[in-house]
Amino acid sequence: MSERGLEAAEFAVKRAESLGADQAEAYVGISRTFSIDVENSAIKSAAEKRDAGCGVRCVVAGRVGFAYVTTLDDNDITQAVTNALSLARVSVPDPDFSTLPSVTGSSPRVNGLYDRAMAEIDSESATEIVTRVVDSTAAGLEGRDFAIEAQVKVHTRHVAVANSLGIHHSYEGTFGYVYSSPTIKVDGEQTSTFDYEISRRLNRLNPEAVGKRVAEMVLSMLGARSIEGGTLPVILEPEAVSVILGSGFGAAVNAEEVQFGRSYISDALGDEIASLELTIVDDALLEGGVGSRPFDAEGVFSQRTVILEKGVLKSLLHNSYTSQKDGVENTANASRGSYMNLPSISTSNFVVRSERGSVDDLVQEFGRGVICRDTGDRPNMTTGDLSAMIMEGFYFENGDIKHPLKNTLIGINMRDLLKRVVRVGGDVRQTSGAITPSIVIESATVTSG
Repeated sequence: MSERGLEAAEFAVKRAESLGADQAEAYVGISRTFSIDVENSAIKSAAEKRDAGCGVRCVVAGRVGFAYVTTLDDNDITQAVTNALSLARVSVPDPDFSTLPSVTGSSPRVNGLYDRAMAEIDSESATEIVTRVVDSTAAGLEGRDFAIEAQVKVHTRHVAVANSLGIHHSYEGTFGYVYSSPTIKVDGEQTSTFDYEISRRLNRLNPEAVGKRVAEMVLSMLGARSIEGGTLPVILEPEAVSVILGSGFGAAVNAEEVQFGRSYISDALGDEIASLELTIVDDALLEGGVGSRPFDAEGVFSQRTVILEKGVLKSLLHNSYTSQKDGVENTANASRGSYMNLPSISTSNFVVRSERGSVDDLVQEFGRGVICRDTGDRPNMTTGDLSAMIMEGFYFENGDIKHPLKNTLIGINMRDLLKRVVRVGGDVRQTSGAITPSIVIESATVTSG
């Protein structure tokens, strides 16, 4: 599979050059996704999806055209090349585009990207895993009225990138997750929650641990009440940090957003914009990291980039276009959802440096406040204003967690949130968007009712 992907990418580049492209780039993606879904505590479906295709970017006299095909057939790739060239010849030149990236540095060694057991998982093994997470969840809810949704999904991907300036790389990676979401009814009250584990290795997924945690969690969510609001400390658990910082701040340091004035930290590079407690890195070289990779979506070798160091904004995240526009080093953060997309920018492994203590320890240090386990809300990227519904959370007072919350909102501007981080915990977790512990915001406006 790896040989075919790189061969297809190199064929596309050579074909484009032979047809008149000044520069050309090809991105090939080959993937297999296998999943089993559970509804109402019973297996509902099993599905396998395979996909392969090639995206081609051609440059003619400073003009750029892009096209893709959903096969790796030579004739189809040639048609994509022809279409990309046609679009390039009629497009408007971009004065900020100078060149596709070239090879710089040496290829890094990134361990733990591929697991054969995950890549070759069959339906019997996947069924066993999803059954284990369901059984473990059910065991923790014995005697209750409940229903369980669950899923096991594994993904194998091969990526190849080639261009006219010497880039020709490929790699294979795997990742998978196990997920459980129970709903329970007690005395007319209904509540639900979720938990999961995500990893590049099959043997790192622990269905029993997920089931045990989520059963305990859903029981703890019973009896939710609103509280008297005010200006209170807020403990963000890893899942909430992943959304608010991993997505909300990770997007703010996207160089493209900054260049277009769409980021609330525009013109802040080099400034102390956050608490001394906060250090964040984007580390694409992390062993076994879900976002790790030897090169980005343009074939530029990956690196570890310090974003925040003790509150100081050290770097934005760049691809080749934005780095050339700003005249700075490319941080190798080009990304693509698939071969159907042009390169954009995203984080790899967004890592918040941990300190010490669990959520229980953090609760002991503050008199009265709220815990936000999960929110679906992100800040306004231009203003930084955040109004986040606590989808799952708790009220604490005098060192004790009193009860779960309902109808409760957190209001704060992201610049203030970053400055008001007074504690960083040690309860590090790999979420879908970050590797992070819990953090404590000294004060935010809490509205409840």
